[in-house]
Amino acid sequence: MADKGGVFVSYRRTETEHAAGRLADHLREEFGKSRVFMDVDSIRAGTDFVAAVKRKVKDSSVTLVLIGPRWTTITDESGRRRLDDPNDYVVLEIKEAFEQHVPVVPVLIDGARMPTAGELPKDIDSLVVQNGVRIDGESFGSDTAHLVKELRQYVPRFYVPTLSRRAMLVLAGSAALGGGALGVEYLRNRPVPPVWVAETNGEVFSSPTVAGGTLYIGSNDGHLYAFDASTGRRIWQYATDGPVTSTPAVAEGVVYVGSNDQRLHAVHSESGVRLWTYKTGGTIHSSPAVSGGVVYVGSRDNRLYAIDAHTGSRRWFFKGLPQEGEVIGFNSSPTVIDGVVYIGCRDDNVYAVRASDGVQLWRRTTGSTVDSSATVLGGTLWIGGDDQQLWALDVSDGTPVWQFGAQGGIDSTPTVDQGVVYVGSADNHLYAIDASTGRQRWAFPTGGYIRSSPTVRDGLVYVGSADRSIYAVEAVTGRKRWSFATGGPIDDSSPTVVGDVVYCASLDDSVYALNALQGADG
Repeated sequence: MADKGGVFVSYRRTETEHAAGRLADHLREEFGKSRVFMDVDSIRAGTDFVAAVKRKVKDSSVTLVLIGPRWTTITDESGRRRLDDPNDYVVLEIKEAFEQHVPVVPVLIDGARMPTAGELPKDIDSLVVQNGVRIDGESFGSDTAHLVKELRQYVPRFYVPTLSRRAMLVLAGSAALGGGALGVEYLRNRPVPPVWVAETNGEVFSSPTVAGGTLYIGSNDGHLYAFDASTGRRIWQYATDGPVTSTPAVAEGVVYVGSNDQRLHAVHSESGVRLWTYKTGGTIHSSPAVSGGVVYVGSRDNRLYAIDAHTGSRRWFFKGLPQEGEVIGFNSSPTVIDGVVYIGCRDDNVYAVRASDGVQLWRRTTGSTVDSSATVLGGTLWIGGDDQQLWALDVSDGTPVWQFGAQGGIDSTPTVDQGVVYVGSADNHLYAIDASTGRQRWAFPTGGYIRSSPTVRDGLVYVGSADRSIYAVEAVTGRKRWSFATGGPIDDSSPTVVGDVVYCASLDDSVYALNALQGADG
């Protein structure tokens, strides 16, 4: 992915070569050397120049067109205006960007003006309606900083792992000894940079949902984001009137997500355009589930809602038991299996509700509030509680099969794989519990509480912790395979694994894409 998702710099050597080189140096510091493309140093000798330029433009997330004061009037040796030559490389670059739907940003250098449509060939006259930026020699630093900020919506920032004091001493000592196995071993196991890192403007409690090559996630800045899952490039952002901690659900080209504005939002997955909203009586932390053309979601107004997925009209609602105080409602996310909706509630109960009409089938009272969500498999339901218990219930009537006691509340949603239940706890541990007996197989300690829900893939368990780390733990042994440190605690956000990439988010306002097998050595 090193050669994709970058910035293509289009410029004239006769006018803006110096500015282009200086700008490229700054962009490489921000986005990484391999993500900034210039013809002189990005295309190898002996390569078909035109074909290579087209490929580089196509693979980029954004094209910068550097425009100097003489950009529209520069001529070739015969006196012909360069822009009138259909084979001119600048014309080819801009035309290719428009044809490939790559965003184009005009960069006006040293007082240059924006060209008019009449000054441009028809193939590239759309340039005049693109929002541009200015970079002048006297204010180069601040102008470039502004441009970099604008480019972050297209290109994720470049992650450079920092070496700890211990690591530097290891390398220094190894160098003094002429290399040595110790230094080689550190370099072999040094932190692996993320595939990409994408920024929002607020803390991220939401978990990533990946569908059709796009990652959808909410942020406390009040937006639902769509990022390219391969590059981290922002595709669109959709504004709500409150923080979005709910995890999006995607079905039939529509993204459904709750917000603290008390609304369930339905958004077109490709364009980010609002289709409808449904107003509840409380904030929505619950993540929606879509089944049979109906969206199910809980609200802090103490109601579970069934909403028509196409029209946004209510089918029914189910109300939890009466409660006093502010700590009420459904934070838990619904699980829909075989025509039944299973959900936990802050009224201390786990409910089974008929999906067709909202009629309660059974209720199991726990010892405290239930923010965890249910996992159902083979006639058994597993769910955590703030009573520090992991509950295994019979799905037919809610009868307890077994209980496992942790030393802290369990808001994490359990994951079941190969006869083992994996779940995190506020006691700073990730647990592996025998699914049939409730006996502990192992406990993996972290440095902070775990509300994140684990994901299991190819023998590894992935989970986030409030100690600011994402962990990959061997499912059989409970030994750490790798950990990766983010810039903030990981709260409710849970890892999603697609292919060889694990996605997770942090309260440092960022979404991370990591190599699922390597991650970063802790």
